[in-house]
Amino acid sequence: MTSDVGEGLGPRNRIDEAARQAVLDAAAVLQVRRSHVAAALSRGEDVEAQVMARGIEGTNDWMMRAAYDWRELCSVRPSATVAQLRVSLPNNRILLERGLRMVSLFDYDRLDRGSRLLLAGEGSECYRFAFATVQMKIVDRRTVLLQGPFVDGEPTVMAVQSPACLAAARGYWEAVVASSFSTSEEPGRVDGLTPRQQQIVAMLATDARDEVVAATLGVSVRTVRSDIAALMEALGVRSRFSAGLRLQQVADTEE
Repeated sequence: MTSDVGEGLGPRNRIDEAARQAVLDAAAVLQVRRSHVAAALSRGEDVEAQVMARGIEGTNDWMMRAAYDWRELCSVRPSATVAQLRVSLPNNRILLERGLRMVSLFDYDRLDRGSRLLLAGEGSECYRFAFATVQMKIVDRRTVLLQGPFVDGEPTVMAVQSPACLAAARGYWEAVVASSFSTSEEPGRVDGLTPRQQQIVAMLATDARDEVVAATLGVSVRTVRSDIAALMEALGVRSRFSAGLRLQQVADTEE
């Protein structure tokens, strides 16, 4: 998905203006298509779309249930917080283990450092940084999930199979992919650590407690504490605070 163009540049400078403009142009087309479908649904017209969930909690619950039936997912998320990622990353690991083919793109500049470090700590090419403005998901190449019409003042998510909207979604996806780069380029990754140690040190940098780290990784608190002890030895530090600080220092040096 990436090329040698921009090799050696920092993450913030990897995406040139032409790539950003291509994303903006494709996003504008998608937003027009989305608005037409949402307006038709609001008027009760017969369109190739339906509202699947409403409200933030309702949408999250539906997504978690529906995802178990998905085979392929192309996801664009302009932003995500540390708290959101602590929930979504473990769920995604389960889905990936069940065979889901997923690529999830995040807008680099809209993520804070903690969120970027958590994604980099996953060490998986299914997560990439990019330039993105519209949130969407393309499921199994035949359905696009987008913001739907408001219902009783609540936001909704709609599943759209309209050919015009799908074509716009694919165009937007291709533009965002063209702007993307690996999360491994995020300053702050410490060489020589195991994949799980990378995940743990990233969470330590976001002040996560042992219980939170254990829940995020799906292991026991005892296992986490054992891993942290090994991690501190590998980093040559004496406290978990120092381990997180070491990661921040590496990031400051590389930026």
